[in-house]
Amino acid sequence: MKRLERKFGTWILFHFFEFIWFYLGALACLYALHYFQVQLPKLAKDLGDNIINDQLDSSAISSFIFLALAIFFFRTCSRYLFFLPARVQQKNLRIEIIEKIQKSVPKNYQKYSPGQIYQILFNDFNRLRGFIGFALLQVGNIIIASYILIPEINKIDSKIFIAFTPVVLAVFIFSIVIFTFQPFLRKGIDIQGDVQNTIIETFDAKDSISSFQKQESFLSVFNRISHKELNYFFIASIGPAVARPLIPTGVSLSLLWGAVLIQKLGLGVTYLIMYSGFLFLVLEPLMFLAWIGIIIAGALSSWGRIKEFISDMAKQAKPLGDYDSSKEEFDLPFWDNQILIKLKNEEIIGLCGKTGSGKSTLIEMVAQHLKYSKKKVSYVKQEPHLFNDSVENNILLGKECTPEMKKKIDHLLQIMGFDQLGNDFDAIMKTEVGENGKKLSGGQIKRLSLIRSLVSDCDYLLWDDPFSSVDNILEASILRELKQQDFFRNRCILLTSHRLTTFSYVSEVYFLEEGGEYEFEEIVETIKNEKINEFFKFQMALLS
Repeated sequence: MKRLERKFGTWILFHFFEFIWFYLGALACLYALHYFQVQLPKLAKDLGDNIINDQLDSSAISSFIFLALAIFFFRTCSRYLFFLPARVQQKNLRIEIIEKIQKSVPKNYQKYSPGQIYQILFNDFNRLRGFIGFALLQVGNIIIASYILIPEINKIDSKIFIAFTPVVLAVFIFSIVIFTFQPFLRKGIDIQGDVQNTIIETFDAKDSISSFQKQESFLSVFNRISHKELNYFFIASIGPAVARPLIPTGVSLSLLWGAVLIQKLGLGVTYLIMYSGFLFLVLEPLMFLAWIGIIIAGALSSWGRIKEFISDMAKQAKPLGDYDSSKEEFDLPFWDNQILIKLKNEEIIGLCGKTGSGKSTLIEMVAQHLKYSKKKVSYVKQEPHLFNDSVENNILLGKECTPEMKKKIDHLLQIMGFDQLGNDFDAIMKTEVGENGKKLSGGQIKRLSLIRSLVSDCDYLLWDDPFSSVDNILEASILRELKQQDFFRNRCILLTSHRLTTFSYVSEVYFLEEGGEYEFEEIVETIKNEKINEFFKFQMALLS
């Protein structure tokens, strides 16, 4: 079972056993750490006694140095042994969720903005890492500190425990206040996704809008959301600001109370030194106890968001029409009607129609249906995505570049007109395309995506308006070469276009109309179809 498929408590348990040797080592280091720490108050008392009795020995300094080095060593080791598994766990969880995103249908998470997805993949996983790193460390700290400190304090006198009441009470009230204001902090963190999404959208729009015309809306929207985020974080900060003075107040009262008790018990001033040292050692786990609850609450909230996101991604794509994996034709819902799609091997089938007739919607439904039918399908959208990487990595997507594959890609680069990117094949393949292909033109982005589609091992190539960014001459050259060089062999190609030139290379045409009406003809019969003929004649009239 995958980590993210478990319940929260089960996930923690399995995590512990997954890194059992790290945690056993960490607990051993924590025990050694608290053992050496508890020697400091006792050593300070002995030092005070020696000063009073005029028996100060310079060798006592070496004991303090030894304790300082031991504490430094075991504190560092304990943190490392707790934090490293947390980092590894965070990496593993992120890999799992990326795998789930990769396998999911994009529509399953369209309700999430990029900023919200970033919050989940970054901030929520950071909180889980903080929980299994920091919170588990401090739980171990508290247990071992209690095991070692309580007997040592009891050695002074059991009556001295009452003096710790003010600091314990102060930490308790501090925890309640922090918990009370925690929901505002979570709201502030949640709205960070909207802030980040606004930044992303503003940046994306800068090239096309903000740089060339005055736009106040971006700034006003960002200002409004940022102000809302600021308000939540301001309210959330009121709690800690009010509660923090309680801690030094509690420490001061416990110190005074301890001094009074030590005087009544006639223990001497050096016992006050030892008691103050124990008070300091008690304060650290108590403070961590207050924060553990907050970290657990944040981790549970993050786990809930992650599980909801995973649940949305795991939704199975339902068949959009009659499902029969053996058939090459199927019905799909189209507007309020049904449309019968016929796919044929080694055929190029075209979808045409006026803007808004549903070409892109239909080809995407075909892609989903084929994917559901377990077919090997490559779908190139009107605005395909390129990774911020080289041409080679964007084409191969991790596949090995064998000599045969290299020859195939080299041929396709020439057909698609990429000669200008470099002097030779290797130079072209090493060219960095930039974030989503920003170093390339729109036509180059589309054609590079077509190459990626053609070198895939898919039986169905679905291209949405593939040649919209190239001129008619280059388009004709590309289609002619692809057909002649057998790049379409044993494949079915379904493409959309508005252009008459594209359909001169297809074998069958679907003419789509708003409302769900459609005509299906073989290309040789297209000219006889009144609606299709009128559509193409209108284009020819415009061209003339």
